[in-house]
Amino acid sequence: MSSVTEVAVPTSDFDGNAPVNGSRCMASTFSESLYWRRSARRYELLGLVSWMLAALSCVVFLAILLAARNLLVPAVLLVPLACVMVLAGRWCDRNSRDAWDFAFWSLHAEVRQ
Repeated sequence: MSSVTEVAVPTSDFDGNAPVNGSRCMASTFSESLYWRRSARRYELLGLVSWMLAALSCVVFLAILLAARNLLVPAVLLVPLACVMVLAGRWCDRNSRDAWDFAFWSLHAEVRQ
C-alpha cells in the first residue's frame, strides 16, 4: 500500500515578492533576510535622494552666486544644507551596505537551520 503525504513548502523568488508554483500561504513567516533586503533598498533610495538634494543645493547656490548677488545672504543657508545632505547620504550608504551584509548573513543562517 502506498501513501501520499502532502507537504506545503513556502517558496518565493529571491526578493520574496510572490509565491512560486502556487504554494499556499502558511503562517506569517517573515524572514529576517527579507527584512534586511527591504531595509537595504530603503536606505539606497533615501541615500540617492540625499545625494541629489546635496547636488541641487550646490547648483542653486552657485547659480545665485553667479546671477543674483543680492540673494547671497539667504543662499549661504544652502551650504550647511548641502553638508547635512552629504552626511545623510553617506550614512544611508553605510547602512545600506550593512543591511545587505545582514541579509546575506541571515539568509545563510536560515539555510543552515
